[in-house]
Amino acid sequence: MVESGDLQLRHSTSSVLMVTRELSGDRRYGLGRSLAPVVDALTKQGWKVRYLCQEDLPTSALERRRNWLERLSRIPGIKGLPSRQLLVSALYERVQMGWFAAKTARDECYSVVHLHDPWMALGFWWGLKTLRLTHIRWGLTEHGYGCYSRATHEDGLTQGPRAQRWLRRLEAAVLNAAHWVVAPTRMALEAAARDLALPHMPKHWQTIPHAHTQPAKAPTPSHARNALGWPENSVHILGVGRLVPLKRFDILVEACAIVAHRHPSLNVQLHILGEGDQQSLQQLANTLGFGGQLHILAVDDVQPYYAASDIYVSTSTTESFGLANYEAMHAGLPCVCTSVGGVPEVMGVGAWLIPVDREAVVRALDELITSPTARQSLSARATMQTLDTPGPDTIAGRYAQLFLP
Repeated sequence: MVESGDLQLRHSTSSVLMVTRELSGDRRYGLGRSLAPVVDALTKQGWKVRYLCQEDLPTSALERRRNWLERLSRIPGIKGLPSRQLLVSALYERVQMGWFAAKTARDECYSVVHLHDPWMALGFWWGLKTLRLTHIRWGLTEHGYGCYSRATHEDGLTQGPRAQRWLRRLEAAVLNAAHWVVAPTRMALEAAARDLALPHMPKHWQTIPHAHTQPAKAPTPSHARNALGWPENSVHILGVGRLVPLKRFDILVEACAIVAHRHPSLNVQLHILGEGDQQSLQQLANTLGFGGQLHILAVDDVQPYYAASDIYVSTSTTESFGLANYEAMHAGLPCVCTSVGGVPEVMGVGAWLIPVDREAVVRALDELITSPTARQSLSARATMQTLDTPGPDTIAGRYAQLFLP
C-alpha cells in the first residue's frame, strides 16, 4: 500500500514523455485536443510532462528522412507504385519519431514514455535496445478501431495481404513488449485482439476513455448564433472532423440537401468544422442545389458551434471513440451518429445510432428538424448519458497508476 505522501513524492520525481506524430495544426481536432486536458491534470498532480511531436524533430532528421525515402522509392517493388511509397513513407516517419523519442528520453532523463501509435512504439522499442535503456517504463495507446494496420488501411494507406500480415506480426510483438497498452473503449481493445489473432485479452491492456472537460459557461443558443452571425429562423446542423473519405461527409451533405428541399421553409444550414479537401464537398453541394447552405471552416474553439447548433451528425465509417461525438453529447445536442467502432459504447442512449447509410441519415434528420419535441427528448437522453463521465483529474490518475512502477 502506497501512502499518499510517498505517492506525491514519486509523482514529483517522475517525468513523462508523451509522443505523437502530429503537427501543431493537428491539435484542433486530433490527438492533441484529447491529450491537452490530461497533460494539464498530470502536471498539476506533480508530474513533469513533455508533449513531443514532429515539429520537435531537428532539421537534420527531416533531411535524412527525405534522402532515405528518395532512395527507397527507387527500389524495385516500390518504384512506380504510389501506394507502396506512401506505406514506406508512413512507416519511416513513425519509426523515426519513435527512435527520436528514445534518444530524447535518454538525453533528458525521462522515466516514462507513452507513445500514440504502435509503429512509433516499434521505433522506440528499437531505440531502447540499441541505446541499452533499461530503466524506462513505456507503453502506448491504440487510437484506431482494431489493429493499427487495419486502421491505417481504412484511412487510405493501402496495404496488400502480405504487408498486412507482416505489419500485424510486428504490432503484436510491440504490444507484447510494452508495459501497458491503452485504448479509449473496450470495444476497440477487443477488435485489436481479434485483428492480431490473440487467444485472449492480455492483462496489461486497459481501457481509459478520453476525459470530459467542462468548458466555461456556454452561451445560450441565441447568443451563440448572434455571435457567429447565424440566422435565427433556420435549422443548423453540425458535423465535426477531418475532411477525409472515412468521415463520409458526402453522405451528410447529400442527406441535408434532400431534407432541405423537402422543407424549404425551415432554411436548413449545414456547418462542417474540419480541415482538408473542401472543394469536393462544395462541388457536391453546388450540384445538389445546396451550395449556399453549406459552410465549411476550420476553427480553434468549437464550443460556440455546439451551443449554436440544433442537431449534431456524425457519418463516420470508423471511430475508436469519437471525441467530437462525445463533446456534442456533453453540450446537450441531439446527436445522430453512425453505430461504428466504439461509438455505441461511448454514446449509449445519448445518441440516435444509425448505419452508415444516406437514407438512415435522411430519416433521422427529417424527424428531428420537424419536431422540436423529438429534439428535446434526444437532448435529454444526451444529458443523462453524460452524468457519470470522468473528468481530466480522474483520467490523469488512471494514467498515473500505469506510469508508476
